[in-house]
Amino acid sequence: MPADSPTVKLDVPREVQAGEAVPMTLRVTNTGARPLTLRLRGRPIAFDLVVSREDGSIVWRRLEGAMIAMVLQVRTLAPGETLQLEDVWQQQGARGTRVGPGDYTVTAALLTDSPTPLRSSPTSLRIGAR
Repeated sequence: MPADSPTVKLDVPREVQAGEAVPMTLRVTNTGARPLTLRLRGRPIAFDLVVSREDGSIVWRRLEGAMIAMVLQVRTLAPGETLQLEDVWQQQGARGTRVGPGDYTVTAALLTDSPTPLRSSPTSLRIGAR
């Protein structure tokens, strides 16, 4: 990762019980010594969250079917400054059905003017039976 690239971190609880809301927070931090300018897509800022099963099959995507405005927002992060974006997953698949207990992986992507979004590392999530 180039020195002027931000760190991208996704915070998700390690474990929740079946049926509980799952809060997810994406944090993009400028860890460099100079201001960092981000050209972000959408209004509001477009970011995707993807929940997958252990076999890699996608259960839910935050932006599934969403229309993303081609508007660019320019956001400058000072050294040490963090852009924080949040959402909550209700443990439902794309068709609105509840997902079952088990192990899942969650990733996040912040859409920019680059063809490649800023991505988080995969994060593990366990849904326990009630």
